[in-house]
Amino acid sequence: MLYLLVQVNKSVKCIVPEHVVSIELTNNQFSDLFDAVTLGEYGDREVEVFIRREKSESWKKVDNGLKGNLEMLEVLKYFQVKFCLIEKINLDTPQTANTLNAFDILMNNSYQPLLPQYCTEYNSCNKLFNEIIDLFRNQNVGWTGGVHDTIGKTFVNRIMNAIWYIDPHLSTLHARSLFLSSSLELSVSQPWTNNNVWNQMYEYINIKQYLPIDIMKRYRFIKELELTFPIGVYRYHQGNYLGTINYVWRIPENEDELNETLKARMLARIHKELPQYFTRQMRKNVLNKYSYIRKVTPAVLRMLHFDLTGNAAVTSDVISRDVEERLRLILSLADPNIIFDLRTNNGFKGTKFNEFWNETDAYFNEQNLLAVDERRHGTILYMPLALSVRDLREIITERLKLIYSDPLPFTVHIPSDEWIRLQFCPTNATTTRSMHHTGQFNVKFKIQGRLLRKSSDDAYYCAALFRYLREFCIHYNQWTCLISADDKHKVPIGEDVAVSTGVRNRRSMVAQNSTLAAADHDFTKLSITPSVTFFISIPNEISGSFYDGQVFVSYKDATFEPSNTIRHSTEFLNALNIQYTHQMMPPILCLYTDGGPDHRCNYGSVQIALICLFLSGNFDLLIAVRTAPNHSWTNPAERIMSILNLGLQGVALKRDQMSPESETLFDTTNTLDDIRTKAHESNKLESELKESIASVQNMLNNRIERLSLKEKKFKCNDSANMEAITELFEIRL
Repeated sequence: MLYLLVQVNKSVKCIVPEHVVSIELTNNQFSDLFDAVTLGEYGDREVEVFIRREKSESWKKVDNGLKGNLEMLEVLKYFQVKFCLIEKINLDTPQTANTLNAFDILMNNSYQPLLPQYCTEYNSCNKLFNEIIDLFRNQNVGWTGGVHDTIGKTFVNRIMNAIWYIDPHLSTLHARSLFLSSSLELSVSQPWTNNNVWNQMYEYINIKQYLPIDIMKRYRFIKELELTFPIGVYRYHQGNYLGTINYVWRIPENEDELNETLKARMLARIHKELPQYFTRQMRKNVLNKYSYIRKVTPAVLRMLHFDLTGNAAVTSDVISRDVEERLRLILSLADPNIIFDLRTNNGFKGTKFNEFWNETDAYFNEQNLLAVDERRHGTILYMPLALSVRDLREIITERLKLIYSDPLPFTVHIPSDEWIRLQFCPTNATTTRSMHHTGQFNVKFKIQGRLLRKSSDDAYYCAALFRYLREFCIHYNQWTCLISADDKHKVPIGEDVAVSTGVRNRRSMVAQNSTLAAADHDFTKLSITPSVTFFISIPNEISGSFYDGQVFVSYKDATFEPSNTIRHSTEFLNALNIQYTHQMMPPILCLYTDGGPDHRCNYGSVQIALICLFLSGNFDLLIAVRTAPNHSWTNPAERIMSILNLGLQGVALKRDQMSPESETLFDTTNTLDDIRTKAHESNKLESELKESIASVQNMLNNRIERLSLKEKKFKCNDSANMEAITELFEIRL
C-alpha cells in the first residue's frame, strides 16, 4: 500500500485540494491514481504529472504523464503528486458574416496599436525621437486605448533620453568595464534574472482602485481572483459600514525564513497606512483638555486633533464639516489673502473725528515713514517713529495745532487713546477682542519680548536679600532713596553709512508699501552706552509695585567715557542732586544693580567708588545689593530697557564729518586702544570725535525724553566728565 499527498490544478487554480490518498503499488499507473482522485470526471482531458519529495523542493515533471508507473514513487521516495489539466484550444471557428457595421469598425480600430506623432526635427534629439517611433512601427507595436499620446509619448521620451545621454559616453563605460548588452531579450533570459532580488516580491498594493462599485461584483472579484503567480492577501475589516481593505503582494514559489522577515516588515508598513478611528469620548477628552487655550477656536482644535492623531473619522455635523474643509483648504493654500476681513465694517461711521483721521493718514504717508521689516515675509509693516498710542495722539494733536492754531477750534475733536488703538489692525485676529477693531489703518501695534534666564545656586539667597532691602526701604520710607541701575548694550555709530542701533525692530506699527534703509550689520569703531538710573517710588507695603518712579538716561561715549564704577558713582550723585533739587536729600541710599564688573560689590574698585559716593553725598547709610549671577532680569531697571527699546528701534546712526587731518588720522586706527593712543598724541582728534557724535547723542536724548513711565517723562542727563569724577575724590571730612 502506498500513501501519497495528491492535488489537482487547473492552470494556477487548485480544483482538488491537497489530501492523502492510499493506493495499491502493483500494476497501477498515474492514470489510475488520477481517476481515483477525480472520480473519472476529467477522463477526456490532457493531464501533466509532477512529483516531489517535500514542499521545500521544486516539482519534477513525469515524462510519461498518466502512463507512468507508480513504482517510481517508491524507488525515488517521492510522496507528493500534482496533476495539472491542460487547456484545450479550439481552432474550429464558426463562420461569420462578411458584412461589418460601424460599431465593429470602431471596436477593431480601438484594438489597433497606435504610436505618438512625429515631432518637428529642430535638432538631433528630435531626429532620435522620430527614429524610435519608426523602429516601433517596423516592429508593429504600439499602444491601444488612446494612451499613445500620454503614456506612449512619455515612454518614447524616456528611451530617447537614455540613449541621448548614454551614447556619447560608451567609450568611458567600456573603459570602466561596464558593457551594455546588445539585446534585452538575451539579458532577460539569463538565469540570474529569475532570482527573487530581481522580482518585486512583498511589494503590496491596495486593490481598491481595481474593484467594481457593485458590492456583489466586488465580492466575486476578490473571491475568484486568479493570477499567473502566487500571491499573498491581507484583509483588514474596519467594522461597521466602512468595509474591508484588501492588500495583495507577490510571493515566491518557495518561502524561507528570510521571506518571513520581509513579510513581517511589509505587514508593519501596511499597519502604518491603515486608517485609525477614535471614539467620540476620546476626541472629547482631548478637545476639553486644550479648550482652556483662549486663542484657539474649536474648529482649529478639531483640525489639530485630526492631523496629530491621524483620526480618519468624519464630523457628523454638516456645518462643522464644512468649516473643517475650509480650514483644510486655507492651510493647504497657505495664502491669508483669500479671507476678507469684515471688521472694516465695525465702528462709528460719523464724521466727528475726520480731521484727526485725515491728519493721521497724512502723517503715515509723509516721507515714507512706514517701513517693512526685511527679516519677515508678509504684507504687514511697522512704523518706528510713533513710540506708543499716547505718543501718536500727541504728535497728531501738535500737527493739528499748527494747522488750526492753539487752542484747537471746537469743530476739531481728539479721540481717546483706546479709540485710536481700535482703528488699527488687531494684534491677534483670532481673539474675540479683535472683533472691536475697525482696521481703518493697515497698521499694527505690537510689543515683542524675550528674556533668557539661567538658574543659579545663589538665586534664593539673592532674592531674599532683595526682599529684605525692599522691606527696609518700606520701613524707613521717608528717609530712604532706592535706586536701581543698569547699562544697556552698546549702540553702534556708523561712519560713512548710517548703521542700525542693533535693537530688534519690534513692530510698533504696521502698514504697507514703503522702505526704510539702513546698514544692518557692519564693523563700527565708535559706539555709545546707554545707562539707566531708576529712582524707585517706594510703596507702603511689600505687595505694592516697585516699578514706578523717575528714570534718568545718559549716553556715554565708549571710547573716551568708559562705563566704569567711578563714573557710575559720579552719575548717581548728579542724578540725586537733580532729583532732590527742591527738597532735602534722604540720609539713606540703597542701590540695587546686576553683577557686572562695574557693579559687583565684592570688587575693590566698586567698594572704593561706593565709599566716595557715601562721603560725597554725606549719607548716614549706604546699602548696595546685587542680583545673583545670570539673574539680571530681577533688576527693576531691566523693565525700563523694554521701554528704552521703543526709542532706539528703527533708528540708524551716523557721526558727523571731522576735519580732513582728523579723518586721515582716524582711518589709521582699528581698535579703541588705537583711537585712544592717537587721541593722546593729538588733542584735536579727541575733541573733534566728541563733537562728531554730539548730534547723535542729542537726537537720542530727544527721542528718549518722549518716553514715559506711568505718566512720568524720562529725563536725560550728561555723562560724568573727568572734572566731575576728580571732584568726587576731593573729599573734605
